[in-house]
Amino acid sequence: MLHELFHFFGRAICHQLEERSLLVSGEALAVCARDTGIYIGVFSTFIYLHFTKRKQSVTIPSIKMSFILLLFLVPLMIDGLGSYINLFDSNNPRRLMTGIAFGFVLPYFIYPLLSKKSLEHESRPVLYTSKDLVIPLVMSIFLGVLFYTGQPSHIVLDSLIMVSVIGWFSLLASFLFPFILRVSLKITFSVLVSLLFLSILSLLHVWVLTLTI
Repeated sequence: MLHELFHFFGRAICHQLEERSLLVSGEALAVCARDTGIYIGVFSTFIYLHFTKRKQSVTIPSIKMSFILLLFLVPLMIDGLGSYINLFDSNNPRRLMTGIAFGFVLPYFIYPLLSKKSLEHESRPVLYTSKDLVIPLVMSIFLGVLFYTGQPSHIVLDSLIMVSVIGWFSLLASFLFPFILRVSLKITFSVLVSLLFLSILSLLHVWVLTLTI
């Protein structure tokens, strides 16, 4: 039942082609290798920022650091476009790593929007020291190795992916409710909107597939 539920929500954001997905104990994960990497990266950076920056007033990275971060997006673009136009063949390890490089960058630009601006203390960039870049990247690579080698069960790995997917969409949905000041209520509404949105996308995916058969 969990397996089917994970794949239902995974279908909302992914084509779920088995040959492009990581296999754990003979089961394909809920999303492809590239999307797995993206959400591993998102999860790692967001967890790091949450536990190290939540009590700070932070802003988006400086122009110089933003440029460096944007360079991490390039490998996925090259790999995705190159394989799509049949310029070269990609593989799951490459999809996983380019996905990680892409995903771990995203929270650096979104998390500061959640930061409470303080009048007492000057805000500083969310990416302030080298460890703010290195630690999330190392965490992402470590998780990527665990996923690729399939050390935990596929249920554990799929659970982590779905927590990341739903958490990420809930975070984005939270910006729809700036007027809700009560944190618990805002989180509840954001999660519900996220689940509704993902469910609609998943059902649309199934509907489009039925039309093409």
